[in-house]
Amino acid sequence: MRNVWDFLTRRIFLKHILATLVIGGALNAVVLLFYYEFKRQAQTDQVAAEMATIANRIARPLAELVMSGNQAQAQSLLAVYSGFPYLICAEQRLEQNPETLVSWPAIGCEKIKKTGLDISVSVPTAAGPAVMLARIDQEILNRELRTEVGVVVLLGVLGGFALVLAGAAAFLWLINRPLRQMLSAIEKFELYDDPQRVTYRSEDEIGKVVQSYNSMLDREVERVSAIREAHHQIVESVNYATRIQQSLLPTTKQCKTAFSDFAVKWEPRDLVGGDIYWLRKDGPISTLAVIDCTGHGVPGGFMTMLAIGILERLYFEDGTLSPSSALSKLSDLTRTLLNQDQSGATSNDGMDAAICQIDVNKGTAIFSGAHMSLLIKQGEKVERLRGDKLSLGYMDTPKSPKLSEQNFQFDENTFLAIATDGLIDQLGGEKRLAFGFQRVISTMKQGNWSSSAELLEAIDRVFKNYTKDENRLDDLTVIAFRPIIINN
Repeated sequence: MRNVWDFLTRRIFLKHILATLVIGGALNAVVLLFYYEFKRQAQTDQVAAEMATIANRIARPLAELVMSGNQAQAQSLLAVYSGFPYLICAEQRLEQNPETLVSWPAIGCEKIKKTGLDISVSVPTAAGPAVMLARIDQEILNRELRTEVGVVVLLGVLGGFALVLAGAAAFLWLINRPLRQMLSAIEKFELYDDPQRVTYRSEDEIGKVVQSYNSMLDREVERVSAIREAHHQIVESVNYATRIQQSLLPTTKQCKTAFSDFAVKWEPRDLVGGDIYWLRKDGPISTLAVIDCTGHGVPGGFMTMLAIGILERLYFEDGTLSPSSALSKLSDLTRTLLNQDQSGATSNDGMDAAICQIDVNKGTAIFSGAHMSLLIKQGEKVERLRGDKLSLGYMDTPKSPKLSEQNFQFDENTFLAIATDGLIDQLGGEKRLAFGFQRVISTMKQGNWSSSAELLEAIDRVFKNYTKDENRLDDLTVIAFRPIIINN
């Protein structure tokens, strides 16, 4: 029943028909009620008038016949009432004498048990005032009235049905037809991007609505065309920016030269992003930087270019910079170039970063991080070197921040990994908790990996399985690598 009601209420034509039937039926019921009461009263008044008229005409001669002893003639004269099918009985008596003078049928109204509507008329006679009584059968009158009302109802239903059909046809042609044309045009535009004008023409309200829709459609087509053109230009620009950003990344050849093996998962959330990694090799020393800049998308992409430019400048000017010194200078130059070291600065952007510097001759490495960690796997043990709890380049970042450095030795079984918070902070699982370092560490402990690529694939599998139902929150970078081992 609920489904039927939902179907009916979703169609304006059916709602129109239902409303017409309900309202029309209610109005007809009220009208018929008043009509029935009116006809019943009119019928009663008409019968009473007929009986009174006959009584006035026959009362005097009837009384004279009775008084003269002509009872049979009086009986015959009173039988004039037999021509009325709704009459039960009729009689005459004197007002001063309750005894019936003459009656029809002869047994008299008193002995007839059937009740009805009594109509009495008093008329003067030679013997004194006489009362004429006529008893009406109310059931016959009601039956005739119901028959008459039934005919009226039937004619009303037929007429109403004809009006409903005519109204439905007019509605379908004048209202439903243009509305369906407009709805079809709207659906084609929404679903298939196919703008079509409605061809309906009229000067009425529906015609004005159609004209307004056509005008809005023209403006919308122009606006959408302009938006598409702008979007196309923006996408082309961002795609070009993507190529520029990718060109800033170390090449595969550079990575193979600097490390024993190297694997990276670099995935901007958008076409360009705020994550970047940078590599420099100077003789036996390889310096790898991973940087997570403010924001993502185009703003993050601008910040990565700034960070790479600063690192290139720093190591061009001094190739012996330690990781902590490089991060400190990166912070100061970022604040200076963005005028964030001045009062009234309009921006407050910065970055988290980590630098790992490897000396293959000594078999040692130095790590320094700002809100970023380095994971070291040696055999079955995995250690996390935590960076300092500060970010670089922001307005509230101290000038020339002092960052700590951590030294460690490596061998042929050492795997190193650095990840941005796009991996660590991504939500997932049933409770929508962050992926976290612990899952990365557990994955690194699980096997004796033959290569960095194999390790990174395992981390990626666990990550995707954990976050499969969630949208990506940030840019993501994960790097796994092994230092080159020199056998002396």
